[in-house]
Amino acid sequence: MKNAPTEINDESAPDKRDSTPGTFPKRRNTVIAGVLAALMESKTITSMDSVFSMSTTRLAAFVCRLEQRYGWTIDRHDVATGTNDGRESWVTAYWLPKSAIGKAFDLGAREWVDGVKAASIDRRKLAGKCKAEAAKKNAIRNKLRKQDPRQGRLWGEL
Repeated sequence: MKNAPTEINDESAPDKRDSTPGTFPKRRNTVIAGVLAALMESKTITSMDSVFSMSTTRLAAFVCRLEQRYGWTIDRHDVATGTNDGRESWVTAYWLPKSAIGKAFDLGAREWVDGVKAASIDRRKLAGKCKAEAAKKNAIRNKLRKQDPRQGRLWGEL
């Protein structure tokens, strides 16, 4: 990562960090709201977790937005993991400090988190329709896409 934040390894007072909760996104049916809701429930999230639970490959971008735009302090550390093809890979795990979660729930975060979960359930009901629409659009684009003129000679007229 080119612009990854440096890890603070020599903190003299980690318990004195700023644990002021940030603000909540207004829209509850977005990936950024889903990421924050998962963090609010004391989950530690990696990019692979976000692929399967939130259907996004851009977890780091959403964490950055939560920090910069919404004012959340999100902790992270790198974790070594073994892969199926025999390599060792490093991933970043993200979580919210317990103190920030506690303060946020004191300010009414439970209602917001429950609203995000409800919005996610409603949105997932539309998944089949959205997949069908995407397939139609891709079929139209494939028909309209100009074929490379050299490809006809290579493969013949199929």
